[in-house]
Amino acid sequence: MIDFKRILFPADFSAQSRAVVPFVKAMARCFGSEIVVLHVIHVPPSAPLDTDRYRIESSVALDRFIAEEFSGTPVTPELPEGDTAQEIAGYAHDHHADLIMMPTHGHGPFRALLLGSITAKVLHDAHCPVWTGIHAEQMTSHSPDRWKRVLCAVDTEDRDGQVIKWASDFAQEQGMELQLVHAVAGADGMWTQENDPSMYDFLFHAARERLAALLEKAGTSVEIRLIGGSVGSAVHKAALEYNADLIVIGRGAIHQALGRLRSVAYSIIRAAPCPVISI
Repeated sequence: MIDFKRILFPADFSAQSRAVVPFVKAMARCFGSEIVVLHVIHVPPSAPLDTDRYRIESSVALDRFIAEEFSGTPVTPELPEGDTAQEIAGYAHDHHADLIMMPTHGHGPFRALLLGSITAKVLHDAHCPVWTGIHAEQMTSHSPDRWKRVLCAVDTEDRDGQVIKWASDFAQEQGMELQLVHAVAGADGMWTQENDPSMYDFLFHAARERLAALLEKAGTSVEIRLIGGSVGSAVHKAALEYNADLIVIGRGAIHQALGRLRSVAYSIIRAAPCPVISI
């Protein structure tokens, strides 16, 4: 059974952090989770003698943030000091967090192209599932009683059977519908239904057979959606057409060459029209 007993919410008090709060509360209500609100104290190298001042200011700011955003909701405050991404991943590991929830961040004119560096590092280093919000200026919170559909994006490697099993268990336990989406490599610019129908059909047939084997291994039966094209655009299209409330992807060693899905995990998160849980 999937159970998020402890949710770690890294907060920097920004508008993006505040936009994630309703999601954190909703997830905690759904699973009866403990919420840990963590703010990492950053002391500029140019001000080593002002460490105490930064600690006091951070403590006051964290208390104010919790009072404003979590009134009536019990939380555990934490104020470590150091590198932000390392402290988040380290705390999650050392204190057995079951889920990290954080915004994608990214600011300025290149926001649509970039994932926040802290979020990217946490996605790379964390050992537990990581929930990331919509990569947009505004997010609409969803209460758990409105969750209806989960979209699981998968490749055709053996390790993706574990992702399918996790998504299937999560959807079943939460009473949600589940659909799989797979981007068929080559079935876009190189081989299309128009210029080479035989190869196009072969690619789809091979992908369908491979995914059927993964489903059998995972012991589940789920609707599969195959889309020709790049992973990011295929997942985005499927999520919109399926009206997904949540996307599940396999994160694995996200920077290593372990399949197309993992190599473009950041692009999926950037383009997703709904929150993403990467496991």
